[in-house]
Amino acid sequence: MELMMRKGNDVFVPTGEYRRLESSLAQRRPELAELPVAVLSCFDPSTRLLPFVLYDKMIFPAGARTIAGALHQAGFTRTRAVFQLWNRNFRPSQARFDGTSLQMLLVSSMQIHSAKAFAAIQDAWTMGDDRPLIIAGGPKAIYEPYHFWPLPGPEGTVGPVGPDVVVTGEAFVLLDLLNVLVQFRGRNESLRTAFERARTSGALESVPGLVYLDPQATLHEPKLVDTGLQRLLQHLDEMPEETTGLRLMEPPHRGQGLSAAPIPDALVRKHAFIVSFLMTQGCKFNCPYCPIPAMNQKSWRFRSPEGIARQLRTVHEAFGIRHFFGTDDNFFNRRQTAEEIFEVLAKATLSNGKPLGRHIRWSTEATQFDTFKNRDLLPLARKGGLAAIWFGIEDLTAELINKGQKPEVTLELFRYMHTLKIAPMAMMMYHEGQPYSSPGSLYGLSNQVDFLRRAGAISMQITVHIPAVGTREYENTYNTGKVLRKLGDRSVPDAAFDGNHVVIAGRRPLWQRQLELLKGYHSFYNPLNLFRSLHQDHSPLRHKRIVYQLAGCLAVLWTIWAVIPYLLRLLLRRPEFHKGALPQSTVPVRRAGGSFSRLPENVIAHAAEPHLHERQAA
Repeated sequence: MELMMRKGNDVFVPTGEYRRLESSLAQRRPELAELPVAVLSCFDPSTRLLPFVLYDKMIFPAGARTIAGALHQAGFTRTRAVFQLWNRNFRPSQARFDGTSLQMLLVSSMQIHSAKAFAAIQDAWTMGDDRPLIIAGGPKAIYEPYHFWPLPGPEGTVGPVGPDVVVTGEAFVLLDLLNVLVQFRGRNESLRTAFERARTSGALESVPGLVYLDPQATLHEPKLVDTGLQRLLQHLDEMPEETTGLRLMEPPHRGQGLSAAPIPDALVRKHAFIVSFLMTQGCKFNCPYCPIPAMNQKSWRFRSPEGIARQLRTVHEAFGIRHFFGTDDNFFNRRQTAEEIFEVLAKATLSNGKPLGRHIRWSTEATQFDTFKNRDLLPLARKGGLAAIWFGIEDLTAELINKGQKPEVTLELFRYMHTLKIAPMAMMMYHEGQPYSSPGSLYGLSNQVDFLRRAGAISMQITVHIPAVGTREYENTYNTGKVLRKLGDRSVPDAAFDGNHVVIAGRRPLWQRQLELLKGYHSFYNPLNLFRSLHQDHSPLRHKRIVYQLAGCLAVLWTIWAVIPYLLRLLLRRPEFHKGALPQSTVPVRRAGGSFSRLPENVIAHAAEPHLHERQAA
């Protein structure tokens, strides 16, 4: 299930092509500005668990916000970005702009939120002939686009339903698609009518990164067209302005429709207290449980240092926002890039001449190995506003994966970061074969958690090792026949594959490993460690440790309460497992002529031969 990769210059779209597409669409602004558009970032509330619960409401997802900004800058000025965690009752069928129904609905979803994406698509179909053009995107669409067809039709509709098209790539693919559609749109026609005309003519086959219903097929007898792997935007400075998307966010409310206006500038900081922000993308490591290298086609992309400084400054000055989180895969992946960014941020100023680094705080993700190797850059980073680094340590003993992490390096690096007021944040992975406790060694989960706390980790994230979609180990894990399918008469949903639920059978009972995962969190966040954090240890990060312990203790109670029903099902219900076959779609798929395959040929073949797939699943 790992994505295929293009080679050489074929990986990227030509420099400036994104802006050319944006400009081409923007020339039609008068007609596009009339079209109401909603970008829905789907969220399943059952996944509100550690490590993100409590502050997850403070961050509007970057993906949907960026897509909304891209549409607005391309001329779709009646665009609203909706976060389902803020607007749980939102229904596309009830959304109106000045009394006008949506012309286009974009649904963005991770795999764990896919049920909410399917529900939103089904709700849009209740509008009948007045329904909008439905476009699905996000990680679920990138890795499992064929799963969107067919969906059961909602009450009041006849037969199955589905999106009109799935975008299996980034914002450039969406603009490329829309640029084709506007060529086929007649005066005062809907975008869905234009899409049907373009689909029937075969014009969509020239847009890499799409999956849609074949012109000769129906939802009752579906067959899909896959136009292949996307090309990537190489220069991230071409992306939309961050302020654009932040001005399009729907205010939190309990209604089913849209508010009269997005959140006003003066209140943006109140709701989006932290802004997630893409600085760099790519990682040189190639861990079998991670889909990132293949998704980025093993490329290294980044915004220019000047572009990063400008975005941080404009967001801070427009909304008063001080906290940013860099959605980086491994910020120290390339020293030259990190050093240039730090140098510019350390010298950057606000419009009033005051240092930018004194007025903002930003965090990022990196490997312990690369951060330690480049630790001489950390004083400069701190001057530029760096406040915390999340480390994908996974396993200190390197039994699961060796990324250069070592206990002695951890001690030295964390202590140095404390002196600079840069918070070290630990991310661990509880894997099969790892005991909860290992007296006399560092292999046990609780042993590693306690070591990291004493070493100076301010926060702790623990996820259970599961088969992540889009990774090399995904298919192999299912082939073992140990992946949970049902517990009693209840199916295990996509939401349970969030790293917080044990879904793979191993040597110890499922319920025991689930309990140990919860105990791992409790071994870090508990009243005793909160009391310890109150002790004066002369660390500049003491107050931050106290805050995280307070929040963590509450989040542990929240998580335990939310996971207890699943834990009881593991204990009391009979498990049923996938019988050595991936949960693939059985809808036939045709590759567009000359397209670069986005998935291995055997996956396409399975989808194209449903009877073969059914025999394998049996």
